[in-house]
Amino acid sequence: MNNLLDGLNENQLRAVTSTAPVILTLAGAGSGKTTVLTRRIANLHLNQRVGTTNMLALTFTRLAGKEMKERVIRLIGEEEGKKLFCNTFHAFAVSVLRRWGHKLGIEENFTIYDQEDREEILQRIIKDFGSRTTLKKVLDRHEKCGDYRKEEILYPEECKVLVEYGYRCKQNNAVDLDRLIDVVIRLWELHPDVLNEYRQTFTHVFVDEFQDTNAEQAYMLDLLKAPNLYVVGDDFQAIYGWRGANVNFILDFAVHNPGCEVIKLEENYRSTDQIVAAANRLIKHNIRQTEKTLIAHKNGVEVQIESYQDSNVEAAAIARLITKVNGECGVPLQQIVVLARTNNQVDTILRGLQQRAIPFQRIAGREDSFDSPAVRPLLQWMYFLYNRRDNTALKKCLRLFDIRLLQMNELEFHALTNDVSLWDAMQTYRDDPNHFSHSFLEAVAAVDRKLESDAIYLPADCFVALNNLINPKRYYDSPDIEQARNSISKWEESKNELGENHSIQAFLKFLRYRDVQEKLVEEKEAVKLMTVHASKGLEFDTVIVAGMNQNVFPSKRGDMEEERRLFYVAVTRAKNRLFITWPERAQDWRGSMMPVPPSQFLSELAS
Repeated sequence: MNNLLDGLNENQLRAVTSTAPVILTLAGAGSGKTTVLTRRIANLHLNQRVGTTNMLALTFTRLAGKEMKERVIRLIGEEEGKKLFCNTFHAFAVSVLRRWGHKLGIEENFTIYDQEDREEILQRIIKDFGSRTTLKKVLDRHEKCGDYRKEEILYPEECKVLVEYGYRCKQNNAVDLDRLIDVVIRLWELHPDVLNEYRQTFTHVFVDEFQDTNAEQAYMLDLLKAPNLYVVGDDFQAIYGWRGANVNFILDFAVHNPGCEVIKLEENYRSTDQIVAAANRLIKHNIRQTEKTLIAHKNGVEVQIESYQDSNVEAAAIARLITKVNGECGVPLQQIVVLARTNNQVDTILRGLQQRAIPFQRIAGREDSFDSPAVRPLLQWMYFLYNRRDNTALKKCLRLFDIRLLQMNELEFHALTNDVSLWDAMQTYRDDPNHFSHSFLEAVAAVDRKLESDAIYLPADCFVALNNLINPKRYYDSPDIEQARNSISKWEESKNELGENHSIQAFLKFLRYRDVQEKLVEEKEAVKLMTVHASKGLEFDTVIVAGMNQNVFPSKRGDMEEERRLFYVAVTRAKNRLFITWPERAQDWRGSMMPVPPSQFLSELAS
């Protein structure tokens, strides 16, 4: 394609065309990272004859992967572009286990257990084992240790619970969300023939947002041993240390890969000079980091910092400011975002917008239609129908049929005695119309007949069929049902356009590892409200960062350099206008209003 290299600056051109086998691209905020990455893929395919089936592009959010793949398709055409795997580490792990999990006893229709599932099962195991430990202690071991047997001497009760949890996952044909990559690593180590197939297939590996890589992801990349490795990221935006990401992987990449080419992208095409200058002044206060300085290409208005009497007055002022920016400056509401360090701060701002009837869209997991009481039972039915070994999903389905605890205990005892799943145990009573499980068995049979007779194989159709057949009448017409159905349909359309699996099983796995930014797929004419963490990778005309007090942002529990990087992310989301606010007083633990100091980051913006 003739215009593939048009419009690139010198360093972008290097990043797209370099023939070095290992490349680290340090891409500053707003420097055209996605443009470079997608054009590099297109250049390799069009000019170096590298097949897209031999490329593996790993991202940290599905939306980033979706945007990248759409761009690649526009550059090289639909037929070849759709063959590219461009998705998250978790999605890649799922694809590996769907194909090869049987070697570890994992069937293709395995369920992924998320945090809620994990905690519910662990609570039950702790109780079964005599309550000799707490959920908090067990979760702490789960987070910090991959092989529980190595810590049995130091943490005997916690490890005993976790070993049992692993057994129950296997019994239910389920994999823990936080262990997906670990399971793939175990698969590859136990079956080198499988690993070799992936090594031979993926000769070119690309990793986006490399600063967010954790130890398991880094080890997975090491195992692949790709002869051509291109990683891109920005250590200035490394904000996930609290969940295992290690900024040292990008900081030390050149040391661990001698001879690799290092390319810096420092031209910022997003923000004004005033915003970029403030971001540069802020981040220079960090000690351990690469040397980069953003360069802006447009002028704008000054960054504004304001203080208010308390958080309620601050929220009211933010509402007035939004009205002014929207009305006088003509900025659409959907191009205005309010960011805060915590969800509680977002709640306060939300109430301020409600009082002035300003439309808003809350970007957070807690506002999820898939999590509503009307929708959750239908999703649990879908999980059960496509993995009947999943006892956790089955028990949640049974709750709709008023089965009492003693009856459930009887069923579980039967399953345990005969070493079968709950579903298999229920088959014993299939022909007994007086058994408590009979109505549930009849409902399952009716659903099976409907899915088979109507040849239902897409998730939206399955969801609608289940709503018609088994949803309680009080939920049948819930607006959440229609919103969830629309979301599922849009997911199907998106996957179909990208040439990717959009089956019911693929949808159910996606539900477990999607990110909060998925809500932005449904664009609304409304102000966006979110935490700074949720804003990573996004950009807006106008950004308002609220609640900038010391010990809040930076958090007194956080690592100072990571907190500063988090504020840097907030600042660099803004294209044209940046407002920063803070309350002068806040309630202490007794409910008394006390003076609170501004964040140290505010003075760092100016020095």
